[in-house]
Amino acid sequence: MLQQRYERNIEERWQKTWDEEGTFRFDETDSTKPVYSIDTPPPFTSGELHMGHVLSYSFIDFIARYKRMQGFNVYYPQGWDSQGFPTEVKVEKKFGRLPPVQFREKCIEWTREFIARMRIQMQQMGFSPDWRFEYRTMEPDYHRKVQLSLIKMYADKLVYMSKYPVYWCPKCVSAIAKAELDDVEKDGTLNYIKFKGPDGADLVIATTRPELLHACIAVMFNPTDERYKSLEGGMITTPLGKEVPAIGDKDIDKEFGTGLVMLCTFGDKMDVVWMHRYKLRMIEGMDRYGKLLEAGEFTGKKADEAKKLILEKLDKEGKVVKKEPLKQSVKVHDRCGTGIELITSLQWFADIRTTAKNIKAMAERIGWVPDFGISYLIDWVESAEWDWVISRQRVFGTPLPFYYCEKCLATAAADSDNLPFYPEKARPKTCERCVTPMKPETSTCDVWVDSSITPLIISGWPDDEKRMQRLYPASLRPQGVEIVRTWAFYTIFRSGVALTGVPPWKQILLNGNVLATDGKKMSKSLGNIVSPSDLLRDYPADAIRQWAALSGAMAKDRPFSYEDIKYAKSFLGKVWNAARFVESSAKEDIRDAPALRMTDRWILGRLAVLTKECTEHLERFEYHYTMSKIQRFFWQDVCDNYLEYVKYRIYEGDDRAARYTLRKVMYDSIRLMAPFTPHISEEIYHELFGANESIQKAGWPDAGKEYKDDAARVSVLNEIVSQIRQHKSRNKLPQNAELESVRLSLPEDLDAELVSELKQISRVKNVVIVKGEFSVSAG
Repeated sequence: MLQQRYERNIEERWQKTWDEEGTFRFDETDSTKPVYSIDTPPPFTSGELHMGHVLSYSFIDFIARYKRMQGFNVYYPQGWDSQGFPTEVKVEKKFGRLPPVQFREKCIEWTREFIARMRIQMQQMGFSPDWRFEYRTMEPDYHRKVQLSLIKMYADKLVYMSKYPVYWCPKCVSAIAKAELDDVEKDGTLNYIKFKGPDGADLVIATTRPELLHACIAVMFNPTDERYKSLEGGMITTPLGKEVPAIGDKDIDKEFGTGLVMLCTFGDKMDVVWMHRYKLRMIEGMDRYGKLLEAGEFTGKKADEAKKLILEKLDKEGKVVKKEPLKQSVKVHDRCGTGIELITSLQWFADIRTTAKNIKAMAERIGWVPDFGISYLIDWVESAEWDWVISRQRVFGTPLPFYYCEKCLATAAADSDNLPFYPEKARPKTCERCVTPMKPETSTCDVWVDSSITPLIISGWPDDEKRMQRLYPASLRPQGVEIVRTWAFYTIFRSGVALTGVPPWKQILLNGNVLATDGKKMSKSLGNIVSPSDLLRDYPADAIRQWAALSGAMAKDRPFSYEDIKYAKSFLGKVWNAARFVESSAKEDIRDAPALRMTDRWILGRLAVLTKECTEHLERFEYHYTMSKIQRFFWQDVCDNYLEYVKYRIYEGDDRAARYTLRKVMYDSIRLMAPFTPHISEEIYHELFGANESIQKAGWPDAGKEYKDDAARVSVLNEIVSQIRQHKSRNKLPQNAELESVRLSLPEDLDAELVSELKQISRVKNVVIVKGEFSVSAG
């Protein structure tokens, strides 16, 4: 029997039951049902779900539950992205600097604790992965598979080591990829500084980075600029006294500053381009900690300090002409917010430039939802200037399975039969050129290297070919739109182009971000974060899941709304009260439909239309349309109208048609709700319909007959009843007050059956009908 109110204890009970009974297990022995496999995002193990997780994993769970009800054998594994740099920061802060092996163990302990916390939160939200297939990127077997994938790519010349300018974070002391950069607008200063031309005359150059003067290797100008044509081939003296060539290049903006640019190694990516274009000497102007090198008296100073000291020196020497404030777009590391540098470093790269055409072609073979989502990937592919730097100077990561010779920089892969590879345990390997011992690589993989083979990992690669044939490619990849340029791009490149030649998924579903209620990005510093843990103390999970479903169009950011959750909670109350009414008045399971009244056929027709529309929307992942239509149907058509229409029939006699219709509407409604509100649906299904198995196995409802003629007729009755209700409210009459008469003006006559219904529903003694424009007047 249903308890008086819908409360959290019901959700907790069902979460425990689902887990104990293995309700969501993928049936590996079933070869009859079609398989629907989901390549789920492995969240970074921060220890706490955020609202973005709630949104994205709700989207995943909706489709998993819907597909199960449709008869699919759903394969829904869950993984954990467990080797992120933030973990290293927290562990180092707590335990200090430790030897690499000990440090890695502490990171693993920390991460296991955080995974346990996040897994509980996922269960509290009613998410339904099959936890038997859980994976963690920090586990040795995961390392083995990542390393094998890299060795295969190395053999195909898609992975290589090179000394090349890379984006570098001096705080994290590691190379980073372009995809890990954020653009931040900051207040800067454009400094106009005197150089000397070939004839000794002053040449003024505007720069925001005077701290790189010691690494200046050329002065650039546009060859069409009449002011500077005479400089071609001459030598320019920098304010620090070094001579560098003047070079004309069409890419110089004549309108910026003075039209002259100092080329330094490296101020920005164009410096790299020009250095290679003109085969200029490279100066290593900065070390891995952001301190100047080969800078005379400024050597060893960090960039900001050096900038200040150099400007003071030049100012005293009369070489600073003026300073102008300037709004700058500065690239920072997305993990720590530190301004990045371009420095030359020996790193490992994956070839994304020569494979770009294949990546685009494969992306076009995948179904994108929404379809414009592919443009994010295409734009990113076409903007790639350098290969992907895959090495990171960290400890808690997948070790790169390679060796290199310190003398000649020759490289070699670890032996595939000796994986996982760890540098401290590596077998000796000799350089074939120098016949000297090679050094095991101590750098680790970029975390996207790990997660870019998740569709292979969940499909049994490389150990189970039969499983691969069944599960690869995955049916669906759900993910955030903000990581199209990383996770989607790198997965298509690695799992698809490089390793299998087959697209990793059939469809990719994109979701946007959750913004704060003020429309800004959620941030601790702004104090506008909404915590899922806090929400779960005040609202049922089924209310929060409805919020996720109602959150709007795919791939769009949306502000969090307390009003949506409050409404969703109220909706659960409506469903619960309706179910209790049905439980008390329609206990009998009436198999064969008795003779139905017009109002019965109307609500069943409305239910049929809803079922058809929900199915169509869910096939297109249109959760917002689905949930809003379910809410509107159940609250308005069922609760506000039909339940009120049949109460007199229930209370005054054994009306089998009414009881049949009530049970049918409730049964199909909770099945339509089940993907979104699984807890309340499960409870009603078991208590009201005596089920012994989960509603997940009850099947998705079929759309029945729509009864279009009855729907049109009863819609007139609905409007008349609504007008009478308003009349009673305006006149402060109870809704069960009896009216002497109601006069109806109608374009078409009202069926005698509906006139009779009107008298009973609205408690009206006499109904007078005249032909004319629609109006209702009560007396």
